[in-house]
Amino acid sequence: MRHGALRIALIYIIISLLWITFSDRLLFYLEHNFTGEQVLFISSAKGYFFVIASGVFLHYLIKKNDAKLKQGETQYRNMYEANPVPMWIYDEALNIVSVNDAAVSTYGYSKAEFLTKSIHDIRPPEDAGKAIEAVGSLAPNLNLSGRWRHIKKDGSIIQVSVTSHKITFNNNPNILVMVRDMTEQLLFEQRLEKINQDISNKKQNLRETQLISKVGGWEYFPDTRKLLWSDELYTLTGIDKNDEREPFDIYLEHIFPEDRPMMMAGLNDLMTNGKTLDVTHRTKVLNGETRYMRQLARLETVPGMPLKVIGSMQDITELKELEVEKNRHLSNLENTLNSISDAFFALDYNMCITRINQAFKDILDGKFTKIVGESIFTLFPKERNRMYPYYQKALEERVIVRMEEYSLVLNKWIRLAAYPTDDGVAVYFSDITENKLKDIKLKEAVERYELLAQATKDVIYDLNIPADTIIYNASLTQLIDVSYEQITYNLEWWRSLIHPDDVAEVVTSQQKIKNEGKTNWACEYRINCGNGVYKYIMDQGYFIYNEQKEPVRLIGVIKDINDLKQSIQENKRQNEFLKEVAWLSSHEIRRPVATMLGLMYLVDIADSNDEKEEAFELLKVTIKEMDGIVHLIHNKINDAVDLS
Repeated sequence: MRHGALRIALIYIIISLLWITFSDRLLFYLEHNFTGEQVLFISSAKGYFFVIASGVFLHYLIKKNDAKLKQGETQYRNMYEANPVPMWIYDEALNIVSVNDAAVSTYGYSKAEFLTKSIHDIRPPEDAGKAIEAVGSLAPNLNLSGRWRHIKKDGSIIQVSVTSHKITFNNNPNILVMVRDMTEQLLFEQRLEKINQDISNKKQNLRETQLISKVGGWEYFPDTRKLLWSDELYTLTGIDKNDEREPFDIYLEHIFPEDRPMMMAGLNDLMTNGKTLDVTHRTKVLNGETRYMRQLARLETVPGMPLKVIGSMQDITELKELEVEKNRHLSNLENTLNSISDAFFALDYNMCITRINQAFKDILDGKFTKIVGESIFTLFPKERNRMYPYYQKALEERVIVRMEEYSLVLNKWIRLAAYPTDDGVAVYFSDITENKLKDIKLKEAVERYELLAQATKDVIYDLNIPADTIIYNASLTQLIDVSYEQITYNLEWWRSLIHPDDVAEVVTSQQKIKNEGKTNWACEYRINCGNGVYKYIMDQGYFIYNEQKEPVRLIGVIKDINDLKQSIQENKRQNEFLKEVAWLSSHEIRRPVATMLGLMYLVDIADSNDEKEEAFELLKVTIKEMDGIVHLIHNKINDAVDLS
């Protein structure tokens, strides 16, 4: 606006000066052609014309400038009102005095609502002090006020970038604000930062994983013999990154001389024939340790680019050591399998034999020249192989299977155990023909003994000491009042039946026999036969020992001696009674009889009647004493008769 007025003023001054100068000079040249009055008239007319012409010209210029000003103002208004960027103007009191449509649309307030607010109303209360400080530090030119938090009408907070500029609006100093919504950009930046952080973490994790797995990458350029290593490889080998020598030369120096040709041959084959490099070699790292390194590499050919080998190196020393340890264990396993007496073979999922031991070869007795790799049905035809369903079950159901069966192929009784493995099934079996025949004979003997036990009503038992199990014959229920369902087949249950006063004697007597390594044991004790009734039994057993001289079985017989025990006790009681009666007869009666005989003798030799009378009185007392003894013997005999 100021530039337009100045331009009009300059034009007016220039035209005025030109008109005055040239019109006065022309009038001076024509002055002798006119009278004084004519000159005065022409001079006045010249002044009038200049005033009228300059007024018309000034009116035209001012009108034209006003039109431009109105057009500029309209354009500015349109740029302000229709600008897609939210804008507003606030005064020195921080009140908003103008706002554009974009601000209304972005913040949700109507234009009238906006004009009732200050710049504090669209900010969180805690930002008020910061806003006042920012307003006070505004420069006259454009101000980039940075990022702020603004509150929309719905209460949501958005992140905005604010640009401020001091202007004159309605002839008053005001501040124009342009706001750019940075919420999405900030979220994008946050997401981008998170992605970058995730990438950084993954890189770090990859690096840590490579260090844990002892893997590193490398690139080799054959044309220049340039070897580029990742940081992990320097860590694995201990080579200093600042070493000025070429890593390729340094590394070749540390490869074992015996392995170096293999490495170079593999690398040459890769570059010549494109064959993938896969070489394991030994190397001496800088700390002096010997390490096994596996090199994997491929050739990369890109048109217009130098030939390049991309590879990786992994320290597999621990794997090599595990492999050595595994081979040692396999060797030990082989030795162990060959040292056991049971025959052993392993099958894969196709029923092919993968491993055997010497005992298995011995059972086959050289009937087959090739065993490992053959189908089990080649050795034991399926139609005659009774054991096949058992190791088939172990293979399919992944359970341990144990059984005893007669082999039609081997003509022997076999005890078999099949164990599922990762590769198939492992089968152990042994020849139990001799034991089986013994068991058959023993079973026959037991059956005969059962018949005998039924005749004698003796209880026969077999105690398995390590397993703590007892087997009784059927006579047990005749000895004690108990049903088969109530019987518990272990030692603790049987000892619970023993009279509490007899338990210690039974345990001590058995322990004494075992400590002395003897076989025969016998003990007489009482057992509870039900309802608190105890019977006397005679328990006789035979201890069986293993190769380590440890008792493993006790085979015994229990006899009911309660009647015999009671008879013996009755006889003992009667003998005691007879002894007592005999003692009374031989001692107690003799004493009064001797007294009576003495008194009778005194009567015979008495000289006076008084002496005789005194002797008779004493004789009466002695007779009463003897009568009491006779009555005592009589009562004891009656009591004994009543008890019997």
